[in-house]
Amino acid sequence: MEITAADYEEIIKEMQERIDNLELTFNLSYDGIHLLDKDGNTILINPACQFNDGLDFETVKSKNVQQLMEEGYISDSVTLHVLKQKRACSLIQHVKSGRDVLVTGMPVYDEKHEIVKVLVNSRDVTELNRLQRRLVETETRFQTTQNRLIEMDLLKNLPPDIICRSPAMKKALDTAALVSKVDSNVLITGESGTGKGVVSKFIHNNSKRKNHPFIKIDCGNIPETLFESEIFGYESGAFTSASSKGKPGLMELANEGTLFLDEIGELPLNCQSKLLRAIQDKEIIRVGGKKVIKIDVRIISATNRNLEKMLEEKTFREDLYYRLNVIPIQLPPLRERQEDIQELVLNVLLRLREKYNFKKQIHPDAMEMLLDYEWHGNVRELENLIERVLIMTENELITTEDLPNYIKENVIKRSFPVHKEGSLKNMIAAYECHILENMVNKGMSPAEIAEILEVDATTIRRKLSKYNITKSIGPTPL
Repeated sequence: MEITAADYEEIIKEMQERIDNLELTFNLSYDGIHLLDKDGNTILINPACQFNDGLDFETVKSKNVQQLMEEGYISDSVTLHVLKQKRACSLIQHVKSGRDVLVTGMPVYDEKHEIVKVLVNSRDVTELNRLQRRLVETETRFQTTQNRLIEMDLLKNLPPDIICRSPAMKKALDTAALVSKVDSNVLITGESGTGKGVVSKFIHNNSKRKNHPFIKIDCGNIPETLFESEIFGYESGAFTSASSKGKPGLMELANEGTLFLDEIGELPLNCQSKLLRAIQDKEIIRVGGKKVIKIDVRIISATNRNLEKMLEEKTFREDLYYRLNVIPIQLPPLRERQEDIQELVLNVLLRLREKYNFKKQIHPDAMEMLLDYEWHGNVRELENLIERVLIMTENELITTEDLPNYIKENVIKRSFPVHKEGSLKNMIAAYECHILENMVNKGMSPAEIAEILEVDATTIRRKLSKYNITKSIGPTPL
């Protein structure tokens, strides 16, 4: 068939239309298109790629990809990866303009299956990455807020025997509220009487195990010879005095619930190893028995001992310590919880008034003295003292006179320490200085102080100068 001039013209027109469409697609494509030779030199690059990479056409044409990378225009080159690995490659490329670009390089082969060109497709993912980061941040904030709301809800409904207005106690109870929702082992440390048992019960009562047993083991009161039979139980006939029916141990009784190991630091080394095996293996065998009993218990331990020091002294097993100390909670002593003392006193007072049908009140001066006391026995000492004073006081109003002498003496010593050394003259001078300092701290002027102490204002000014009392240094205990 003969091809006419009109046919040629039609073919040329069709080819030109295809070329125009390809150029239009190439130039208007949202994705970057970059064609390079086997040496990494640019053959073609569309506007989108120039924009994505933050490069102009002249720069791209005058430098190959190795130079662009060395001069910091791009963080990495997918073209070099394709040429080296001889296959298609993708990576995230950080460009000089600050954008993140997802680039994919495709090898172009000749008839000998040698790479002659590399076609790179790129897409700006900066906004996508930013949105993804914001999503992660939002999810993290949401989860944090949700956890905090759970903690706040728990803390809002605290039992009456837990008071926490002080930052130190709030921090401890925040941790307790958070950990109550998981099964991790908890080690509660703190001085005797700080409420370790109360906090352990709080964790259990707010956990998924709350409808199962809470078993307390006082590790300091179990004789070493009876440890295994008490903790793991025994079968009938295991020893002379054993029950004919056998007896389940405390760990078995706590199954699916919480096992509270109080005073864990008092446990002998031999018993520690046996306890460790049971915790690790989550199974026990009764004394005199052969059957393996699977157990599922959450372990909460407590101690007033320094376990880290015991590790150094080899009196506490290191492996057991790390098994127990997954989540540590440190309870502050009462002397570091000044904000809680008054509410604790009133809480105990109200509870005892209801119990004994009393109507007694505490005088503000007596309350002030209780606030200033150091409470070495912590909450337990406070509860015992309030009960004793409430019962022993005949009047309806408890005053400073009704408080034990050791409370008054302790407060006096703290507010004005008296040393054995020094003459009477020096001790009087020190006391005089103490009085003047207190009055200045309350914002009184020399004239007001003079009027109260019934001396001349000139004398007060002279003594203030003598003791170098020129400004307030904060309130004193009394």
